Amino acid sequence: MKYCEITILDRLEKTAEQYPERIAVSDPAGEATWQGLQKRAFALGSVLYQMLPGARKREGEFPVAILADKSVSLLEMMLGVTYCGGFYVILNPEQPAERIHKILEVLDPALVITEEKYKDRMEQTGYRGGKCLLEEVQELSAKSSGNTLDLKMVREDMGRDTPLYGIFTSGSTGTPKCVLVSHGAVLDFIGHFTEIFGFTAEDVIANQAPFDFDVSVKDIYSGIFTGAKTVLIPREYFSTPAKLLDYLCDNHVTSLTWAVSALCIISGLKGFDYRVPKEVKRVMFSGEVMPIRQLTIWQDHLPQAAFVNLYGPSEITCNCTYYRINRHFEKTEALPLGEVFPGRRVFLLDEDGKEVRETGKSGEICVTGESLALGYYHNPEQTGEHFVEYTHEDGLTTRMYRTGDVARIGEDGQMYFAGRKDFQIKHMGHRIELEEIERGINAHDRVDRSCCSYDAKRSRIYAYYTGSVDKKELHGALKEKLPLYMVPNRFVHVRSFVLNKNGKIDRKVLGELEVIE
Repeated sequence: MKYCEITILDRLEKTAEQYPERIAVSDPAGEATWQGLQKRAFALGSVLYQMLPGARKREGEFPVAILADKSVSLLEMMLGVTYCGGFYVILNPEQPAERIHKILEVLDPALVITEEKYKDRMEQTGYRGGKCLLEEVQELSAKSSGNTLDLKMVREDMGRDTPLYGIFTSGSTGTPKCVLVSHGAVLDFIGHFTEIFGFTAEDVIANQAPFDFDVSVKDIYSGIFTGAKTVLIPREYFSTPAKLLDYLCDNHVTSLTWAVSALCIISGLKGFDYRVPKEVKRVMFSGEVMPIRQLTIWQDHLPQAAFVNLYGPSEITCNCTYYRINRHFEKTEALPLGEVFPGRRVFLLDEDGKEVRETGKSGEICVTGESLALGYYHNPEQTGEHFVEYTHEDGLTTRMYRTGDVARIGEDGQMYFAGRKDFQIKHMGHRIELEEIERGINAHDRVDRSCCSYDAKRSRIYAYYTGSVDKKELHGALKEKLPLYMVPNRFVHVRSFVLNKNGKIDRKVLGELEVIE
């Protein structure tokens, strides 16, 4: 089913009309009603339209990059970019200047909007294209009556395939890739998402993810779709579980769609001993395999809440499968990928390009149907490699995205995530998924988290972990669970892991972590 709105702006205006005085979004510094959010976004779009005469003459879409902290003001500016006919790309201020430089090289933006406090950071990138300060655009918009005629013409040119946003992911060559997602893709996915999980205007969504990470798309647009309030959580709150839990409880939060690592911060540091957000009725997670021990802690403290395991990369617009968790799992069990979202088809392909259906067999996860990204912006080679035409066995030819993720068919007929193709190693003649070893380590009562790496030159598997168990005991426990060729050659007990900007364990710096002897 496709939704009748043509653009996200149609949905925003509908919600603003339906709930004009309800709070749409808040952060520790302020808030905006739905009517206020829509009007300020329109005014910002009018100013941006007048600032971009060159961009309007370009063929096709044009990007606007924004370097700013997550806030109500940033969301207003993102929607302002949408009103002026462009697509937004968020630059995270915590990223190194060199990384931002590479992003801007790929993007070639029509304009870069920078929060004033990050002027120096933008200078460090060496970018010399068109740019302005976020505060200047806000000031001009406050004085502007709005260029209604021009924005009406822009709106008439927008369609379901018009790009809405770009999200940068890492590239195998070291050059970041920009996943380009359309209005129609978000409308279709969020329509299914909010309906399946029962979001309403009474919900309060706690946004954990930064706006340059696609988990935030579910928070932002679920609110726009339903009138629910979105509460923006500053990153620094996750360094102090008590402050974070106070924020959740005091804001009467009902829904969490978070990265696994963010949930593990609360459960792993015994945050529930301080305070439990009892109004939360929905906990959803994605991005990494959820350690069963941490999931159990959440289930025990929020027995009334629904828990959902989500799967899907940015290239298919957030998620393509979901699994409702209706029981406690054993520590050695894995969570299934579950059901496929409507309008899609998810299946496994083996190395010969044939669909995998046999129990115990594995293959690459592939997706066809609604909400696939438009491709990688300014990168036709990678787009052609990952977004391909595929003819199903029934003769239907459709566009398909190859995820690079591997799954296997379990005895119950469910798909189970089995790691990345590039995390698959060949060790002692065996093909091994590092995630399978990590799941075995995480099942130990006194392990909090783990991450494995492989040194191909030395043919050695390294296991890094946090927790209270000593290396000798952990080694012995794994020997009882895994074949000998899968038991790591070296165990490294570390004080803590470093997380990347998406809240996942940063595998690139494992060798630099502080070791507990």
